[in-house]
Amino acid sequence: MMPAVGCLVLHGFAGDIRDVLPLANALRAEGYHVECPTLEGHGLDRRVLAKSTRKDWLRSADEAYKRLSLRAQEIIVIGFSMGGLLAINLVHRYPARLLITINTPYAYWDVEQALAYLREDFSSHSRRYVQGLVKIPVRSMLQFRQLLAETKAILPQVSIPYVLLQSRRDDTVQARSAEHLASSVSPSCAPHITWYDRSGHMIFHDADRDDAIARVLAAVREHSPAPPPEGNEKQ
Repeated sequence: MMPAVGCLVLHGFAGDIRDVLPLANALRAEGYHVECPTLEGHGLDRRVLAKSTRKDWLRSADEAYKRLSLRAQEIIVIGFSMGGLLAINLVHRYPARLLITINTPYAYWDVEQALAYLREDFSSHSRRYVQGLVKIPVRSMLQFRQLLAETKAILPQVSIPYVLLQSRRDDTVQARSAEHLASSVSPSCAPHITWYDRSGHMIFHDADRDDAIARVLAAVREHSPAPPPEGNEKQ
């Protein structure tokens, strides 16, 4: 019998599972066990977010990994945006078959791309940026920055296969982050970056959604345990 494969899917900073729900649903449809938690302090309002810390977010990811490990023998950890930082921390501490990060920061806030969006449609994008500033407490932003610094320190110790997806039109994460992440992990990871030219940060709700989901599914299949030779599978 083939080992059960589980996918842990982690959403981003100040977001919720809607960030990654199209991907989580696609993985479930393929028959994988999926755990897609709401991180502590997320999914409600800024007051609740402000009461949580990076340790709470890491604990949420840890607990989700442990729940998934009760159903799956092989685990693939997938993180979107800040969820990618949490994913890196998980594979540093726990066994995993594959690490996938999507639009994950090494450097954040691409001012040049933000200005380009404002030139395209000032009204809608300026409203979005103002809403983002109001939504995120300063205390939470400081916690995010500490998590980023702590994650950078452990990157050289990550040594499992690693796939990265990055939108070139990302205004929240500087696109060069993917190259920095790929060059910072152990060379044994053989990291591979797939670039997307049509989407912004929320790639699973943008023009490249289907292509990005297909890339993740292909990576999961590639790194899932191979089926036993025909006729040799235990009954």
